[in-house]
Amino acid sequence: ERLFEAPIARLGTRERARFAEGYRVLFELLDETVFAAMTRRQLLAVSREIEDRAYRVGTGTLRVSFQTFSTFESQLDVYRSLADDTELDIHVHAAADWTPPPIAGITYHEVENEAVERYWALAFDGGPEGTHPCGLLARERSDGYCGFWTDDPALVAELSDELASA
Repeated sequence: ERLFEAPIARLGTRERARFAEGYRVLFELLDETVFAAMTRRQLLAVSREIEDRAYRVGTGTLRVSFQTFSTFESQLDVYRSLADDTELDIHVHAAADWTPPPIAGITYHEVENEAVERYWALAFDGGPEGTHPCGLLARERSDGYCGFWTDDPALVAELSDELASA
């Protein structure tokens, strides 16, 4: 549990870089591990690793589900940096309870599926060569979240396809 208590820093900062390699190794070791319950902060640490990988690769498609657009509001700076500093094709899927500002490189998708609102999801296709795919899917429960993260290309593609079709 202490490994998931790393400082959560902005993309590309020196503080983030200092911890990135150790956490990348951790995520590789725990790949294909299903977690029973995680806190919001722990999931944010995993999400930041996925976002940081997309940032480092710089191209490809990143799909994220924020449950609601108002939840996405607190992440605007992170996603603005992703869009401004890379050539990523970013898709944000959420229920429309707030109108996010237009940002070049980000496409918003209003989700009307109540089931999607219970999930925290990210899917990065790994770039044009597909060599660095990663994804996270977690369902909100009363005791935290239950789900998995993966580097498996087939699972990441399936997650991305499900988000796209929601």
